Formats: sequence, structure tokens, C-alpha cells
Amino acid sequence: MKQRFWIEISISNAPENVKDEIIYLAGELGTAGCWEDENMLKCYFKEEEKVNEILNLIQNLQKGNPTLEISIKEIPDEDWNKIWEQSIEPIEVGEKFVIKPTWKEYHNPAKIIIQIDPKMAFGTGHHETTRLMLKAIEKYIKPNCKVLDVGTGSGILAIAAIKLGAKIAIGVDNDHWAYKNAIENAEINNVKEKFKVMLGSIDDVNETDFDFILANINKNAIINMMEKFYNKLKDNGLLIISGYLDFEHGIIEEYLQMHNFEIIDVLKENEWYATVARK
Repeated sequence: MKQRFWIEISISNAPENVKDEIIYLAGELGTAGCWEDENMLKCYFKEEEKVNEILNLIQNLQKGNPTLEISIKEIPDEDWNKIWEQSIEPIEVGEKFVIKPTWKEYHNPAKIIIQIDPKMAFGTGHHETTRLMLKAIEKYIKPNCKVLDVGTGSGILAIAAIKLGAKIAIGVDNDHWAYKNAIENAEINNVKEKFKVMLGSIDDVNETDFDFILANINKNAIINMMEKFYNKLKDNGLLIISGYLDFEHGIIEEYLQMHNFEIIDVLKENEWYATVARK
């Protein structure tokens, strides 16, 4: 049987704004994950075609940043979890949450602990957009509400909503690895009775009575699903979105207003934005 490899792209000496742009571009191309290791940003892919695309984009950025260095190597599949585990530490988010993997210790009874074993799915609390979403969830989620998490990834946002009192959360993702990971994390956090995970897209969700829709995805996906978000929310329901950079915020606001959403809050961390809008 042919051994499976992940492809690791390492970028060093990149300014913060360039790192943010690379993370954004990698996300658009379906990276398995990105994180910083000292002065180096590492992004992982499983498709060689996508690697060539991101390398071309990074090389274009390199023209304006001559100190930026790029290297690439293959990581055997069995070494992946070892690399990932070494990179993840507990992190406090907002006033209430602590996100931690099961293999790390953290003790503070005043905090809501969410255990996430991310594997290849997004959602560890270490990226700005996840933290922005969690802060918005902490601020707005109400007890006994019904939540839809589009592009659920590791399931972290749906799990957070349930721990704040949501009566049910549906998480949908078209990536099979994310689907399995979200199910595992639901069990780890003892919320599997309230967290329904679906493999597919928002079109596979039949319900149209959600109090909240969460979507930490990207600009194009948000724009393409705007009408579907509207149709699946109750009147006065809230849409909480992130996954886009500051230069995209204006167009997101335009599309929200075009689809009869009222923007009630905007959160920002570094170059990343999140928006809360009411139907």
C-alpha cells in the first residue's frame, strides 16, 4: 500500500500582515491547518495541485518581501498527529472559555473548558477568527436556543454554544475528516445528545427555525450562502460570521444589508473581522 504524505510549506521572516494574507490564501485553497512555530509559519496540504497554487501566490508576495523564505517537505501520515499535538497549548478566549486538547492539563473552575482534539480540522482557538467567533458566541448566545454551525470543522463553535445553554446545535461540514472529528469532540465534551453533526452542505439542512447561525468560513462562501442564511433563521435570529480580512469587511457589510440583515456588532483582532447581524 502506498504511504500517504502531507505536504508542509514553511514560510519564515514574514511580517504579520503577510502571515495573515498567507493564512487567508491557504484557507481559500483548503489547507489542513496553519500555525506559527517561533518565527516560522507552517501550512499543511494533502493535494499537490493546491500546493502549487499556494506556492505561486506566496512567491508573488515574496517580490514585495525579499527576506521571506519558503521551504517545502513531505510529512508521513503517521507523523502528523505527533506534529499537531506538539503545537497545541491551552488558550483562554474571552471571559469564559478555555480551549485545550485532551492531552494537556488546565484547572480553573471559573472557566468553561472545551476540549478539542483537532487532528486535521480547523478550530483550536489559536486563530483569530475562532477567537472572534467564540467572543461573539459568549456575548450573544441565549439559553434554550437552536444553533446551526456551517463549516463546523472541529465542532468548537457548536460545542461552545451548547455549553452556554443552547438546547441543540447542528454542525455541517463537507469535509469527511472534519465530520469525524466533530463527532469525536462532541463525545469528548459530553454534548453528543445535543450536537448533531452532518456531512454535507447547508443545503442538506432542512430546518428553517434557527435562533443563531454560525459561519467561520471565508468571504466567498459567506456571500454565496447569504440568502440561505437568511432563509434558515427565525425572525430576529442572529447570524455570526468570520473568516475574512479587513479589506473584505466592506463588501460583507454590503451583502448583509442587501439581504435585509441589520448589523449589530463588529469584532476585530489584528487583520481579521467578525460580524453579528440580525434578520
